[in-house]
Amino acid sequence: MKRIALFVVAAVPGVVTAQQAPGFRQGVDYRIEARLDEAAQMLRARARLRYTNNSPRRLDTIYVHQHLNAFRPNSAWARRELEFDNRRFQDLGPDDHAFERFVRITVNGSAVQAVYPGAPDSTVAAIPLPRPLAPGTAVDVVMDWEARPSTTARRQGREGRHYDFAQWYPRIAVYDTGGWQTQPLLPQGEFFGEFASYDVTLDVATDQVIGATGVPVAGDPGWEAVPGAAPGDLFYLRGAYAERPAASVGFLEASPEAGRKRVRWRAEDVHHFAWSADPEFRHEGGRLRDIAVHVLYRDGSLEWDLGVVVRRTIRSLAWLESVFGRYPYPQLTILQRIESGGTEFPMLVMNGGSSQGLVMHEVAHQYAHGIFASNEWRDAWLDEGFASFLSGWFVEQHGNDAVWRSSLSQVAGMPEDLLATPVATPAADFPTFQAYGAMSYSKGSVFFYMLRELIGEEAFRQGLRTYYERHALSHVTEQNLRRSLEAAAGTDLGWFFQQWLHTTASLDFAVDSVTAEQQGDGRWRVRFAVTREGDGWMPVTVRVGDQVRRLEGREARQVVEVFTAERPLEVVVDPMDQVLETDKSNNKKAVM
Repeated sequence: MKRIALFVVAAVPGVVTAQQAPGFRQGVDYRIEARLDEAAQMLRARARLRYTNNSPRRLDTIYVHQHLNAFRPNSAWARRELEFDNRRFQDLGPDDHAFERFVRITVNGSAVQAVYPGAPDSTVAAIPLPRPLAPGTAVDVVMDWEARPSTTARRQGREGRHYDFAQWYPRIAVYDTGGWQTQPLLPQGEFFGEFASYDVTLDVATDQVIGATGVPVAGDPGWEAVPGAAPGDLFYLRGAYAERPAASVGFLEASPEAGRKRVRWRAEDVHHFAWSADPEFRHEGGRLRDIAVHVLYRDGSLEWDLGVVVRRTIRSLAWLESVFGRYPYPQLTILQRIESGGTEFPMLVMNGGSSQGLVMHEVAHQYAHGIFASNEWRDAWLDEGFASFLSGWFVEQHGNDAVWRSSLSQVAGMPEDLLATPVATPAADFPTFQAYGAMSYSKGSVFFYMLRELIGEEAFRQGLRTYYERHALSHVTEQNLRRSLEAAAGTDLGWFFQQWLHTTASLDFAVDSVTAEQQGDGRWRVRFAVTREGDGWMPVTVRVGDQVRRLEGREARQVVEVFTAERPLEVVVDPMDQVLETDKSNNKKAVM
């Protein structure tokens, strides 16, 4: 896998191997017209991408991602899976694999040809500009293409008349102070997108029901035609954005054909636009204040109906607002996809299940991924670990006090091969998908938990609110998070981020040499040693009877003396389970 990633990165001029915090934001405006041809199982579309260069450098090429091309033979994704004897995409036939292929590209009216620097992988495309794009100027790129999801669902897919267009259009790559940030789409690691405005018109069969990023400013998405949908639950919010003329890009005819309809969607300040369609979708809706919540599920999916997913979504979003601040978008849609699990997109979640845990995790991504737009293939923990932590915190706040004890135990018990790579490793460089998941999700979540316990919940909450106030709707880095939390905590946290994200350091506390002696005044003097093994360090609390001490020393062996009113039964290190240790069994010792 490392071989594939380095080949592509080395072939793209201006790409660097580390993301830097951007000092500018490029201007991106999409107008898209697309027609879904179900008989051909294909989407045909045209986009006018207006790209404004707000950087201080001249650009001679722009880069886009064609992520659907991952789900076909000989892609970087398929070749990566072959290393683990998984042939699900390598063996797909011509009628089943996905594709996204250009038909025509013009730049300010001049025809150009896309170049694929990572061929045979075609998830990264370079579009040469006839003339360099100077700072402060814009270029219009018009792209015609054809796209089709695969019959094997993975972050996209098609089945019968159901289409999950999680990926479907040429998605502009991020250009920041580090250059063009491009990466082939791989099984481990997800996305990094540029914030943009989207104006999308979809031409589909009249009976199709659609859920998408953004709001339907014109046309019928099919919600009112779904049996059981109450009129008061629709909340189209057609006026959510300032009115904008519906300027055609010249792809769709003046009016739809018989048996077809058009729905125009708009979304602002989002780094992706995704959608799904299924004539069997049923719609249920609700509101959190003026925020519309839409749920679309296939007829007969009883675990989704009677408003249960609407309520779970509202409950999750309201809790997240209490942590960070107001959700900045007009709506949130959760829909039932073909595949199990879930995938997040701005204003849209595609879920295979309806449980509160899955709903909460994917809605948490609306902040951890959608609002805080980190580079997921560079810093997966900053999204996946964060969302996993927020899910655990939500569970804890709703009555499960054992959630973190379980998480610490799970990570501590992982095989050595999973723990051998630091959390902050680029996704492509993890040796296995299992190692990527263990570090990015599980240990990443524990990192946030330990950080909260280290600085205290009040400072932690203030730090997250500062993070939101400073960096909402922008590309974020580890440094942005760290500085926000340091501002709230009033202390340097560099050592903590370095140890737990960038090394594989571990530690193990133990209690030793416990003695107890009653004093003349009736109190008990308890002496004991706390030892630490491993190359990691953390402050740790010790409980002796009703006395609690915080040990800040870095010595491998600390001798402690505590006086208690009653003879204590035991000495316990880390009694509240706040630290990740390799062995918790030696954390307590009886007072003899």
